Amino acid sequence: MTPEEFRAIRTKAGMSLDGLARVLRIADKASVHRWEKGKRAISGPVTILMEQIEAKELPTRYLKRSDGQ
Repeated sequence: MTPEEFRAIRTKAGMSLDGLARVLRIADKASVHRWEKGKRAISGPVTILMEQIEAKELPTRYLKRSDGQ
């Protein structure tokens, strides 16, 4: 997955950098930003999750905010 494809999926899903970081269960948006800028390789597991988001196949329980809201 290219950085451009990654960003396109995130924006099409209507997610902010912080929102995607929460869904992926990573500490903050810095990693998402690095993936989108091509500064860090996008791992296989993250690619799979992004493909599920794009296909609207990611279970909704993963899209809920981690703080319970």
